[in-house]
Amino acid sequence: MDTLDGAQNDIPIDEFPTDQPQDKYPGPYHDFNGITTPYGAHFILRIDKILMKEKYYDAIVNGVTAGNFPPVPVDYGYRDSKNFWYTRFPGLGNLRGAIPELLPVRATTIASVQYAAKRIDPDVRFTDDACAKLINIPRIFLPTALRGCVKWAKENGVTLVTAEHMDIINDKRSKEKEKK
Repeated sequence: MDTLDGAQNDIPIDEFPTDQPQDKYPGPYHDFNGITTPYGAHFILRIDKILMKEKYYDAIVNGVTAGNFPPVPVDYGYRDSKNFWYTRFPGLGNLRGAIPELLPVRATTIASVQYAAKRIDPDVRFTDDACAKLINIPRIFLPTALRGCVKWAKENGVTLVTAEHMDIINDKRSKEKEKK
């Protein structure tokens, strides 16, 4: 892909002017494609087609099993959306003996909710029972939920949020949802 990042203007090392050292590339240097430093270059390769057997294409598209795992070089394993595949003899060649290992589902713990809560506001604390009510919130939404709880606590003069407080916050939130 010589047209990316102006790499089409790069001078091959054998066409240097005679006053240039022959062991370094002259500038100008690019960010990601072509000559990127005085010592070397990176080039983006465009691949138009990848030829593979139909059964391996079907396996990639429809789901990999131990019987249709493509014979690809794998050092430690292969991970798809559901399993980590590994073999007792990793490396090149036949992976017919590939073993699927289900990926663990990470559950939020009370300790991780406590840790996140302390980072939101160190002045407002949460009891373990209050944190237990937040365990099922997806991790990505946990900070937002905690900020809402802290906001409620500050508005109501609460410094230690308990399970009872969480019930009040949940009731308030349910009522707000009903209005919409």
